[in-house]
This record gives sequence, C-alpha cells and structure tokens, in this order.
Amino acid sequence: MNFGHPHRVDLSAELSRDRMNVAVEEHLGFKIRPGQWNASHLLHNRCIVEMPTGEGKTLTTLLAACSLAATGQRVLIATANDYLASRDADWMAKVYTSVNLSVSSITASTPQQARSAIYTHDVVYGTLREFAFDFLRHALESRKKNHSDIAELEFPKDILIIDEADSILIDEARTPMIITAPITKIDQAKESCYRWASNAAIGFQRPRDYVRIDGSGLVALTQAGRKRAITAVMPASMAKLTTTEILHSLERAILVNETIHRDIHYVVHEDRVQLVDEYTGRRAADRNFAGGVQQTIEAREGVALTQEAEPIARISVQKFVSRFRHLGGMTATAWEDRDELQRVYDTQVHRVHPHRRSQQILMPPVACRSLEEKWVRISDETAKMIARSRSVLIGTRTIAQSEQLSTQLRENKISHVVLNARNAASEAEIIAEAGQTGRVTVATNMAGRGTDIRLSEEVRKAGGMHVIVSEAHAASRIDRQLIGRSSRQGDPGSARLFVSPADEILSQAYGEEQSAKFLRAAKQGEIRWLIPKVLSAQKRVARIHRKERAELTARDESLSDAMLSLGMDPHLDPLHESH
Repeated sequence: MNFGHPHRVDLSAELSRDRMNVAVEEHLGFKIRPGQWNASHLLHNRCIVEMPTGEGKTLTTLLAACSLAATGQRVLIATANDYLASRDADWMAKVYTSVNLSVSSITASTPQQARSAIYTHDVVYGTLREFAFDFLRHALESRKKNHSDIAELEFPKDILIIDEADSILIDEARTPMIITAPITKIDQAKESCYRWASNAAIGFQRPRDYVRIDGSGLVALTQAGRKRAITAVMPASMAKLTTTEILHSLERAILVNETIHRDIHYVVHEDRVQLVDEYTGRRAADRNFAGGVQQTIEAREGVALTQEAEPIARISVQKFVSRFRHLGGMTATAWEDRDELQRVYDTQVHRVHPHRRSQQILMPPVACRSLEEKWVRISDETAKMIARSRSVLIGTRTIAQSEQLSTQLRENKISHVVLNARNAASEAEIIAEAGQTGRVTVATNMAGRGTDIRLSEEVRKAGGMHVIVSEAHAASRIDRQLIGRSSRQGDPGSARLFVSPADEILSQAYGEEQSAKFLRAAKQGEIRWLIPKVLSAQKRVARIHRKERAELTARDESLSDAMLSLGMDPHLDPLHESH
C-alpha cells in the first residue's frame, strides 16, 4: 500500500494548552493529565498510540482533533460502533463549541439527505464503515452526474483518527466494504430450491455423500451423493432449474450447515438473519453473507428470503484509509501487530505509560478436560469471587457460549446478567453496573472495547474486579482487551484464562483431525500440556490471518492496477466476487 510521504501537520494555529485545559475542566469536569497531552501530540504524527484501558483515550482523541481541526482541516474520528460515535460527539460538543469548532456524528440511522451537510463540520464522529460507505455512495452519485473528480474534491480526505485502531486496521481489514444492489427477485423456482436444499442437506453425510476440498474448504458431492440428490423428491416448481443449479445449491447448503452456525456467526433478530462480528460480538446489521449464503441461511431458519444482490461499489479498509493525508489511531492493544501496522499503513506504534501503576494480578491459566468441566470450574471460581464481595466479568467467544455458561450459573444459583448481540441496546447500562459488589456479567467480546467499568468502593477494597477469559480468541489482543477491563487507572483486579480441548482455536490452528486427538488425550492422564498448545494455536492462527490480509492487499492492488489500466474505476465498476 503506497501512502506517499508521511503527512506533516502544520500546527501554527494549534490551540493553546491553557485554553484547552479551561474548556475541558469547565465543560467535562476533568483535568487533562500529562499522559493524555503526550498521546495527543503523538497523534500529530502518523502513528498508532497504545494507551492502557481507562487512561482516557476519548479525551486524548478530542485534544488531538481540536489541534488538528484548528489548522482548517476536517477531521473524521472513526469509533468502534454507532453508540460511541453519537455519545462522544454529544459528550464533547460543548468543548468543541467553546474553541470555535463544529462537531457532529454519522450513524447508520442518519438520513442520507442529511449527510452531506454533516461532513462540512470541522470534526465528524462515526464508524469507518459508515465513512467508507458514504464515500462510495458519493462516488456513485458523482458518476451519475458525470463528474468523475467530484468525489475526491468534496469527500473529506484530510485527517482520519481511528479509535480501537487495531480492531479496524487489523481485524476488519480481512473484509472489503461492499455496497450491493438487488439484481432479481427470487422467483418461486429459486426459493423452492433454497428451501429444498436446506432440508435435504441435513441427511447428507461425509464422506459417503460429500467431501471437503483441501485448501478451499468447499463441499463437493461424491458420485453417491449426486445420485442421491438427483433421485430425491423435489417440488414441481423446481422443474425449470438445471441439474447443475440444483446440485450447487445443495453443496452450498451442506457447507453452510458445517461452517456457519446460529448464535455464533449470526443471530435471527426480528425475523431477519443478521451477521455477528467475530471480533466485537455485535450485530452487523448492514452486512450480508454473499454468494447465495445469506438466502441459504434464511431458508434454513424458515424466514423470508432476501433478494439476491450484486456488488456495485467496493473498497478495502486499506484503500479507504490510504486516501487520507494524515492517519492517527488509539487503542489499548496494538503492540502485538506493530510490524504489520508499520508495513501496511506506514504507522509506528507508540506506547504511553499509565497514569498509575497497574495492580492487576494475572492468575495461572486453568486447563479443563471438557467444555462441560470448564463451565463448572468457571462457575465455582465466580462463586468464590462474589463471596469475597468482588465483581466478576466473564468473556465468552460466542453468543451460544454466553448462554451455555448462563445455564450453568443459574444451576449454581448465581445471579448474573448476560450481554451479547441479542441485547446490545442495553450495553451501556449493563457495563455501568458491572463493577458493583457481587455483580456477575457474562459478555461476548462487545464488553472488551469502548466501555468503562467503574468499581464500587466495596469492590475496590475487596480486591477489584475479576475477569475470566472463558476461551482463547484467535487474536490474543482480544483477550488482552477483555483482561484490561479490570485494574483500570491503578485499581486492584485479577484475571484468568480457562481452556479446554473443545476450544475452537485448536481446530482452527491444527485442523479437525488433530483437534479430535486432543479431545481423546484429555480424557486420561495430566492435562497441563493443553495450555501451551492453546497459546501456540493462537500464534499459528494469527499467522494465518496475517497471511490472508497480505494476500487480500496484494489482490486488491493488482486488481486496482489492472482496472485503472483499462480505464475502469476499481471501486465502482462491476466486480463479481464473493466475500
């Protein structure tokens, strides 16, 4: 990715420290700490700043945005989600106004006709996806008006500051941002085929009826499977479809059954299938599965089928970020991926020391022989912690696991609250109470970013919040984010990781066959060998994902160059790819 020469920001008009100190104390009631000043000045250069959880990244971003916007440049601040975008813009509005800067926010619910005016503000908060989609929509509209250069002239491209930068620049960078348009209504024949295939797929078994193809992981029917499919009873409405179309639909349904699971990869919300982001645990209402997979899942769930669509505009995270003259970012966890951030985005990672020394105690990991044993042991540890008047936050990788653990806690008569994509609207309220005495919060990864947990005095005196990581995530940064919920700003606290041979990270890293061996080996003898296996698996999966991101970037660059050489727009001209 070519970012050109690092952008040097002209800070001749930078707002004085005295003025900002007065504005922040008057309108927010905070005193700006030296570490926040230092971090804000680092953001004047092209870099990612790592600040520990609870050190005030939101305020630090405000300081940098004010200084940069005072030079006459527009600043976009990408937050982790819509809630934080509107919260931060509203929360900080009086400070911006007091230094003669305008601020607003863009969320998924912002009307399209209001967006152009919002982007004229000095500072705009929103998610990177909303910004990128607005850029693409603007480019599409410009093309209709035959002004090919208007998108570059009008859409902001001065300064981008990214909160939770590692999540956006690393985790989300594996998925291009695509705007689609319906191509056809699903006719009766196709709908019948989707629903028939969904029902039929349940009875097909591996390896008798189908195999998984090495490398791609796709499903292919065997000769026996093809014969079984062709001779099966089908609705009369499917008669006009070709055999190839029918078999392809069946193979896709089998693949979906094997690889895409409810309450892990998606939820059914208000009779709609909605993706769940694996890194944040939140519903991604603006995203669909491509290549007929969305309709296959909808058929399996018995809900209305959405229209098939084709991409009309796309842009990768890397490409969108590269169009800004200046890039800065904040996060609590970037150090593990500092080499990739430097190589791909030309951003160094700088660490800022905490205001107060951490008192967190990292307890030794616990290896369990099975998933069931893990839930029992986590429940037992939770009971011990709340008996000491502490609070407990338990992080789970999926919605399904949060609900399995909830069942175990109920059996042990432990009062608790569950936070996942089903009740994301209550996130702020649930997190606000998570540091109270005896409070037990079971949450997916959504509790790991953009939230503050304040401890009651009784919990602080009892030893603080205890964080349980119930399963190692594919990215160790996600675990570190969750662990960082405790012991913020020098508070006491502790954390522990639990592992089992059923953890998905093992099959991701070593394959299903080796993972099955781990399950068998765990049933006898000592189990301590499992902990280094899991930690090694995390590193192996991180390498796989890093390679995938590098390949995506290389493909994107190659495709972009080829299309430009043909006089085509790499973002707007039709692309028939599945993502």
